[in-house]
Parts: sequence; structure tokens; C-alpha cells
Amino acid sequence: MFISSGRGGYTRSGEQRASGRFLMLFCVKPGGELRVLVRHVRMRQCGHWMMANVTVKSAGAREAAESEPAYKSNYWRRRVFDGRFEIGLSGTYGCDGLPISADDYPGLWDQLHPVPAELTEACWKGGGHNSAGSEGPAMFEWAKSNAVELSRLRVSSGSADTSTGRDEAVTT
Repeated sequence: MFISSGRGGYTRSGEQRASGRFLMLFCVKPGGELRVLVRHVRMRQCGHWMMANVTVKSAGAREAAESEPAYKSNYWRRRVFDGRFEIGLSGTYGCDGLPISADDYPGLWDQLHPVPAELTEACWKGGGHNSAGSEGPAMFEWAKSNAVELSRLRVSSGSADTSTGRDEAVTT
């Protein structure tokens, strides 16, 4: 969900584009706790969908990768060993209107910001898919008022994170 708007418009061929701060919603299991991260993204139309890729550094990625089984692809392991995850975004919250599965990004969950309990409950009851449900306006206001803090990864394992999120987000 875009919580601030940047540049947007249409290309010569009529494809839409948009940029701004985007609220990415993560969960481990459906109906469970939700956590968020805000990054500046540039979305482009791909067929009927708006899509973007965001690269996020994770302090715990290297340690988590060493404990992963060897059957994971070399590409996945390279991204993890570099301490970065590439996350494909589409839809309202990043995964076609649903929260992104945090299981796909080891070590990242502990660095994300928890969503207040009342918003988590409203989100799971909201009824939206590929769009925000009834929780949309409240989620938007909460994220917009906390955008600066939500743009930073939380410090975990005693490591310092002084980034603002802008230098970590590489979008295409």
C-alpha cells in the first residue's frame, strides 16, 4: 500500500507507473502476527498488475543461510550470503493483497516492526484481496504517522543499524 506518493503517470505506450513509500506486510502464518516494513519503491505495470522488486539488507541473513539445507538454489544462497533479500511486490500489501510470507526470508522477521493488535485483527477480518479491506484506512493512517520509524529495520542481536531505509531499498 502506498502511504506517500512520489512520481507517477503513464508511459508512451500507456503503461502505468508509480513511486513512493510502500507498506510491506509480512506474516509467518495466516491469521497470526503481522509485521511491517516501509520502503521507497517504483512500481511499473506488468500486464494487468503493478509490480516492483525491492532489495532489503538483513543483519541475520548470513547466519540464517548457514543453517539452511543445501537443496536451496545457488541464486537464493547468493542473495542470502550477500546479506540481502530481493522481494517481489504486487498488490496492496506486497503479495497480491495478502501479507508476504516471512518464511521465505530467514532472519528478517525479527527486524520487522509489529503491527498493533487491533490493526492485526482488523486486517485478518478485513475482507480485502488485491485491495485493502475494511482495515485499509486505519492501516494507512498508522503507517503514515510512523513512516520514518517503519522505514528502519529494528536492531537485533546487538548489531547497530543506522540506515534510513532509503539506502537499503533498490527498486526496479
